[in-house]
Formats: sequence, C-alpha cells, structure tokens
Amino acid sequence: MNRGTLDTDRFFGALRGALSPVATSEPPPPGLRSAGVLVPLRDAGGEVTVTLARRTERVPHHKGQICFPGGSRDPGDRDLLGTALREAEEELGIRGDDVELLGAMERVPTVTGFCIQPFVARIPREARFHLDGFEVAETFDAPLSVFTDFSRYRAAGTTFLGKPYMVYFFDYGRFTIWGATARILHSLAELARGTGASRG
Repeated sequence: MNRGTLDTDRFFGALRGALSPVATSEPPPPGLRSAGVLVPLRDAGGEVTVTLARRTERVPHHKGQICFPGGSRDPGDRDLLGTALREAEEELGIRGDDVELLGAMERVPTVTGFCIQPFVARIPREARFHLDGFEVAETFDAPLSVFTDFSRYRAAGTTFLGKPYMVYFFDYGRFTIWGATARILHSLAELARGTGASRG
C-alpha cells in the first residue's frame, strides 16, 4: 500500500467521523418534496475526487445543470438512502454493492421545491459509468481539493423559507456549478477541511 493510499484512507476515515451516521427522519418543510442524492467520492491515485454529472436538456427539472445522482423519493423507496442508491444506479449505473456509505450531510432546501438529503459515499477507483441517456449528458471527476478553496465561490444572497439564504456559484473548467450542488460541495469542503485530513 503506497503513501497516497494510506493518506486517502485516513481522509475517508476522518470524513466518516465528521458526517452523521444516519439521515434525519424529520419530514421536509411544508411545501417541499423529499429527495436523496449520492455524493460519490473516490481515490484517484492518491487524490480524492468527486464525481459530478450534467443533466440533459430533456429532463423536467434542472435542465443542463451540474448535479449529483439522485431525485425525489418514490413510494417504493425504503428511505432516502434507498432513493439515492436507486437513482445512482438508474442514472449512472453505480451498483449498490460498490458503494461504501460514509454518512449523511445536513439537508438542503431548494427554491425549486425540494428538500435534499445528501449521502456521501466512497466508490471504487476503477468504477465505470453507464449513463441514462435521457437524464444524464455526461459525467466528470473533479479534485475535492478545488472546492476547499473558498475564494473561488461566488455567492448571491436571497431569502428563502423566511431566512437569509446564500446561493453559491463555482466555475470549474467549462462548467458552472451552482444551486444545491454548489451548496453541498461547499458544505462538504468545510467538513473536509475541518477533519484536518483534507487530501487532494
């Protein structure tokens, strides 16, 4: 086992300790629909990367936006983790057996009417994706470390659910990541830096 692998294993262990072991069971705020997303991380040769997807222009919500695999809870989902895993397999072909759950993050309400529960997971370095051509146009991996540079975020303040709400924007190559996805990445970066074991 090389030094990079040891460092990333240490990072994943520290991140697991910083995340909640279980998601909240509280109902979403009034008027919002429960949704679950998977935040896939992997060790790419000693560097932790996060897998993101770009939605097609044909989907009903969030056309063309950068996102994590996920969606609204279906009646058949046992819980929101079940939602996130089902959607990750449907959209990207990530099999549940290949997912190592690290923990849950705080829920993210969105102005588009959802209350998103993110689940952070480790996926195999060699994972290959099989995209749902209707929902997902492409995927890409970005080093988690770029999102820990908070000077790269732009933010716009608004009010949502009666409280101040920051909408984040992050430019990465030809992509602009914003909304709930940027908010989740910002929160994940805070957790990663807080562990003292940020790797990238």
